[in-house]
Amino acid sequence: MDQAGIIRDLLIWLEGHLDQPLSLDNVAAKAGYSKWHLQRMFKDVTGHAIGAYIRARRLSKSAVALRLTARPILDIALQYRFDSQQTFTRAFKKQFAQTPALYRRSPEWSAFGIRPPLRLGEFTMPEHKFVTLEDTPLIGVTQSYSCSLEQISDFRHEMRYQFWHDFLGNAPTIPPVLYGLNETRPSQVKTTNKRYSIPPR
Repeated sequence: MDQAGIIRDLLIWLEGHLDQPLSLDNVAAKAGYSKWHLQRMFKDVTGHAIGAYIRARRLSKSAVALRLTARPILDIALQYRFDSQQTFTRAFKKQFAQTPALYRRSPEWSAFGIRPPLRLGEFTMPEHKFVTLEDTPLIGVTQSYSCSLEQISDFRHEMRYQFWHDFLGNAPTIPPVLYGLNETRPSQVKTTNKRYSIPPR
C-alpha cells in the first residue's frame, strides 16, 4: 500500500475543501479507511495529527483573508467553519499570538504562525540567500490586475508567465539582469501591482 500516495491525494483534497465540513468521519469516508487507521497513517506520513493540521490550515487561510480582504472577521470565521467569532479569536490567538483584529491592523505582515500546505515529494525548496544590492535606478513597466483571493496563487503565476513571455518575446535583445517586483494590496484598493524592470545601460 502506497501510504504516501494516499496521503498526498488526501492533502490535495483537503486543501480544496477547507471551507467545507471536515469531520473525521467525512475525511475517513473520502479516504476509504477507518478513522483509526486514517489517523495513524496520516500521522506516520506527515508527522501531524489530521485534526490539528486541518485547523492550522484553516487558520492560515483566514489569516490571509484578514490581510488581503476587507471582509468582516465573523464572515471569515464562519467561512472556515468556526462556530462563532469568539471561538475563532481564541484559536487564532493561540496560533498567531494576537487577535484577528490586531493581526489585520498590524503595519507589518509577519509569516509567524502561518502553516503552509504540505506537499509530499512535489518539490524541494531552493536554498535561499539574502543579498544587499547597490542603489540602482530601474526603468521598466508596471502591470496591475485584480483577482479573487481563491485565485491569487494560480493567477499570479499565470500573469507572471504571460508578462515575461510577451516582454522577452518582443525585446530585440535579452538583458543579462532582470528584476521583478511584486506588491499585493488589500481588496479595498482592488489592485495588485507588479513591476518588471531592467537596469539602464
